[in-house]
Formats: sequence, C-alpha cells, structure tokens
Amino acid sequence: MYMTPIDFIDLGFRTFMRNPFSSPEQISLRKGESDFRLLGAREGLVVTLGPETSFFDRPSRSVCRWPGTRTIPRQTPHLAPKRSWIANEFATFLYVFCGGGDVKLNRIATSEKQREILLTAGEGNVVEKIDLTKLAGDNSPPLLFLQPAYLCSSSNVAIESVPCDASTMSWARAPYVYKTCPLVDLSTPAILCLAGKTMIWCERIEPGESRDYALGNVIATTANVVSKLRPTSQTHPEDRKAATSKHGRSQANAISASAKTSRDSSIRARLRECAAATKILFESMRAREGFFVCEVTNESDAPAHVFIQLNKGNFYGGSGLVGIVIKLVSSIFRMSHLSLGH
Repeated sequence: MYMTPIDFIDLGFRTFMRNPFSSPEQISLRKGESDFRLLGAREGLVVTLGPETSFFDRPSRSVCRWPGTRTIPRQTPHLAPKRSWIANEFATFLYVFCGGGDVKLNRIATSEKQREILLTAGEGNVVEKIDLTKLAGDNSPPLLFLQPAYLCSSSNVAIESVPCDASTMSWARAPYVYKTCPLVDLSTPAILCLAGKTMIWCERIEPGESRDYALGNVIATTANVVSKLRPTSQTHPEDRKAATSKHGRSQANAISASAKTSRDSSIRARLRECAAATKILFESMRAREGFFVCEVTNESDAPAHVFIQLNKGNFYGGSGLVGIVIKLVSSIFRMSHLSLGH
C-alpha cells in the first residue's frame, strides 16, 4: 500500500499537532517576560521564558525542556526575613512536619535565549490558569489554596504558608495552606496554576451570597469568605443573604486583611482559634462521604471567588508528616463507618 501526497501531509499535520511544543502562534519574549499556554485537554501546560527569566514550579512536574535552562531547588517565593539559626531550624521543622514555615519550591531559569518547559498536571489532573492581576482588579483579596494543588507560578507571585483558622479548616482540612501576597504591580500578569481532578471551574460569589460544596472539592478561595461545616440533613438557611449583619461583614473584612493589629491576637485567643480549627478538622476526618457540606458565605463588601474541582483527589491533609497522618486516619474512620452521631 502506497501513501499519496495527501496522506503524507495528513501524517505531518498529525505529528505536528501531537507535539506539545507546537503552537500556531510563535511568540517572542523579552527579558523578564513569560507565557503560560495550556494544552488542549488541560492535562499540562507549556511555559515559555524569555532570556534571563525564571518561574516557580512544583518538584517532579517538569517533563521536558530545551537546553539552556537550569533548576534551582528549594527556593522561597516570598521575602524571607533575616532570622537566627534557631528560627531557621524551626521553620524547616514546620515545613517538614506540617507544611508550615518557609515555602520551598523549584525555580527554573533561562540563560541567554528564550526557552520552553513542559509541565504535567499529574495523572488524572487538569490545570487551572489563574491571572491574579484580574482578581486584584476585581477588588478581590489574596487567594488561599491547598498546598498539594500548587503546580507553578510566575516569578512575580509571592506565596507564603499560613496556618488555617476554623473557617479555612472547614474546606482545606489541613494545618496550613498557601496564600498569595498582595500584588504591587498590576500592569504585569501574575499567573498561578493549580491542579485538580477532571475539571476545575471558578464561581464568583457576590457579597451576601452563599454556596454549599462537598468536602474535598474546594481547592482555593479568596480570603474574604467565611465557611463552616453543616450536616447534609440540615437545609441551608433561606434568610442567609438577608440576615448578613454588619458584624459579620466586618469580621470577614478583617479575615481578608493582611495583618491584624487588635489586642485579640493574644496567645489565649490563638489557642482558642487553634482548638476550634482542630475540632473542625477532627469532625471532617470522622465524617463519612456526604455527611457534611461546606457552607461558604461571602460576608464582605467585595466579590469572592471559589475554585472547585469536579472529582475529589488526595489533596486534603496538606503536606508534611501531619498531612500523611490526616489521610491515614481519615481512611480508617471511613472504612469503619464511624460518624459523629448528629
């Protein structure tokens, strides 16, 4: 059987389209510029870096890259203050133990020429590309997201690890989550890419509105939402939107603030908050699938954004040794069919 010229053209076109580095539009980037292009099925993305440019990515997610790039491991995507060696050792302990302390990511940098890097979202995962400058332009506060959901980010995105309060614990089910810092320059795109199961979408929640989500499906929210666990046997309060009080709005706005300077930040208040978060974590670990829902409410004056994955993965629990223990204990409880008896 002989191949006609049309067959050769079709074979060449199919080969070209199967190449993840092939793109109909050829871009030329300058120093400091980067481009994040999703693949067709969002199973990965191609990051194009200009000369002497870098970006951060999750370890073991880089599949293929051109020569002229180098990986610098264990880099911090935020300003690390000068500390004593004891404080540095304690930060390292928090990072290994429960995912706290300084954030440690890989930095991939180019030398003198423009280069491309192919990243995978992981088996069964898809990529969600988030432009943080658009969220900031919408007056939305910084973004909180699960640590295992992080895939990559541009070099101008500052990320820090923050402990979960009772509200964040209800959807994160982890001791720590990642938080993006407020952007200084809104003229340059700040890209954050997250990975989730099957499909990821974003819901915009207006002030006073509320949504219910299953446990394990929320992977990121803006910091101006208040969430709590509610048994599925209880209906959602119909007057939630009308009963939003000024106290609740001020509380949500305080949560979205970058710092709290009130006297309530004492050791006793922090211990109470830690105890409340631990209780919520234990309840979510003991609950069977479908026993609880996460009620997310926007009680602030700015719009909120929630990113949800269609199917649940193993993202809950966070990172570190504590994250492994949370996943193990949750599996034991669910196999034994123990509930809270509500």
